[in-house]
Amino acid sequence: MKDVREWNENDLDDLVAADQKETTTLDYKGSAALAFKDKTPLKNSKGTLGEKHRHDLICDVAAMANAEGGLIIYGIRERNGGYPDGIDDGADPKMVSAEQIEQIILSNINPRVEGFVVHRIDLNSKGKGSCAFVISIPKAHKNAPHQADDKLYYRRHDATKLVMEDNEIRDMIARSLEFGKKFGIAWDLLLEIRRIVAAAKARQQSRAISGGVPGKDLMITVSPSLRSSGVAVMSFPQPLRMKAARLINTVDEYNSLVELSDGQHVLAGAAQFVTLLRQLAQDGEEICAGLEEILKDQP
Repeated sequence: MKDVREWNENDLDDLVAADQKETTTLDYKGSAALAFKDKTPLKNSKGTLGEKHRHDLICDVAAMANAEGGLIIYGIRERNGGYPDGIDDGADPKMVSAEQIEQIILSNINPRVEGFVVHRIDLNSKGKGSCAFVISIPKAHKNAPHQADDKLYYRRHDATKLVMEDNEIRDMIARSLEFGKKFGIAWDLLLEIRRIVAAAKARQQSRAISGGVPGKDLMITVSPSLRSSGVAVMSFPQPLRMKAARLINTVDEYNSLVELSDGQHVLAGAAQFVTLLRQLAQDGEEICAGLEEILKDQP
């Protein structure tokens, strides 16, 4: 999908023309819902209409983050069934701004929703001084679940938001902790394997190959955290798991050859040492590249 920061009025027209129904990841709102300064008293509860709009924004963003993430679009009329019914007259940019919307979200959801985007779309067809807004919300991971300003947790189901049940909250917290653990271990492994790669490359250039350095100085250590990371590594893609296992085996094979040398210098079988060191460096670099891709996915 096109980056929402590049959207214009034509993209809203296309969405309406496609007659895309509201889903778990798509929510339409009229521009009137951005009237946060509306002082009209509510009939059946305390507060003003503007305060209700503000609270609805907070709950809607938290609910979408706690589900699958998605888009909230202000400026599209909705007809029965959750279908778009055209672009409305828009909001007055003098009365509401992207910065104001961002601040409401940042100040009233705990923990903060990270990575969301609020984009203003000028509605040129409606005349000067009219705009719509698109809010892009990522799925919550490490900070899930997000709590609204009324101390409740919401989650979007189909085209509605519901208060989360206790078991849903506990399950999301558990998954959030597991997510954080996975990325923390990925970071630790990245640093450790980078060290092994550097050690392997340095030893390829060592004078030991010609018998100039004691064999004990050529050993490559493997940290206990890398050797005991099996459970965490199982959550990584299968090719990455296999390469990590091979890397540890190659380090052990290399160190065994060093230990079985004459006890003073590594000279005989130099080609075999170089082959293992090259394999270590190659596997290590490929694993590092895979770990970096995993870390890029962190919100």
